[in-house]
Parts: sequence; C-alpha cells; structure tokens
Amino acid sequence: MTLPFYIRPACVDDFEAMAPLWQQLDEFHHKQDPLRFPKQNNRTPRDLSYVSDLIERPDRVLLVAESSPLHEDEEARLMGLCTVLLRSYAAGPVFPARVVFEIDNVVVDEAMRRRGVARSLIRESEAWSRAQGAGEVILNVYNFNNQARSFYEQVGFLSSKTQMVRALY
Repeated sequence: MTLPFYIRPACVDDFEAMAPLWQQLDEFHHKQDPLRFPKQNNRTPRDLSYVSDLIERPDRVLLVAESSPLHEDEEARLMGLCTVLLRSYAAGPVFPARVVFEIDNVVVDEAMRRRGVARSLIRESEAWSRAQGAGEVILNVYNFNNQARSFYEQVGFLSSKTQMVRALY
C-alpha cells in the first residue's frame, strides 16, 4: 500500500527522525567504498549543528518527505530527505556568472522506495531553487550507485563531466 506523503522544509524537531535516513545513506556508501567512506561507529550520523545550518541558512534547504497518516492512531514518519545548496559563481575566462543549486544528498528510507518520494523531493528542490534565482541544477553521484544514476537520468539529469580519482596511498 502506498502511503500519502508531502514534502516540506525540515525543522530542528525532525533531527532525531532524520538519523535513520542519514545512517542508511552512510552505510550504503561505506559498503560500496569503505576507504572513502569509513564506518562511523558510536556517533550520530549528522550532528545537530550540521542539520541546523542546513535548516537556518537562506542559501540552502533541507527538505523532508513525511507520511500523511491514514488513521488518527498513526504517527507521521519521515520517508526521505534531500539537501540543496545554492551556489553562485562569478564570471571567469570561460564560464559566465551563474547561480546553480547543488543537490548534495537524497535518501529515501529503504522500506519506502519506488513510491515517488525521491521524484517529489527533486521536484520540490527545483521549485525552491528557481524561487532563489537558480538557473541550473547540479549533483554528484558515485559510479557505484547505479540505481541512483538511473533514477537521475529518468528525471532529466545528463552527465556533464567525469571526475577521476587515483589513490596515492
């Protein structure tokens, strides 16, 4: 059964409910690339100051997808989240001045996937960014994350460059 949900900006009261989402994101990345994403034992996935910064600064937004309970005895729960950072670039010798927004994280609870949550988070991210004057959307996705890469292509993202890494240790 698909639960109805809505997208809204996060508030500090959501901090504890976000922890399992951050943890799922971090564990996935750790399993795929443990050298770049070491295991974070015995700590909160994101501290309160990090989350507060995302919530309070006007040049970024932390969006959450929250379920709409079907019955009075049910509690709403966070199904996903998305962080968006507004970035401004001055004109340079090659590129014109521009305002872009960067989707930094998107995570949907493993039990809530394939219900339109990520698509709704992306759409709301775009709406927020347009309202801030952004004309472009960028995001980074690791090559090992085939599911996310496929999703981003489905919602209209195109690869614009490849970043290559060489370990020196």
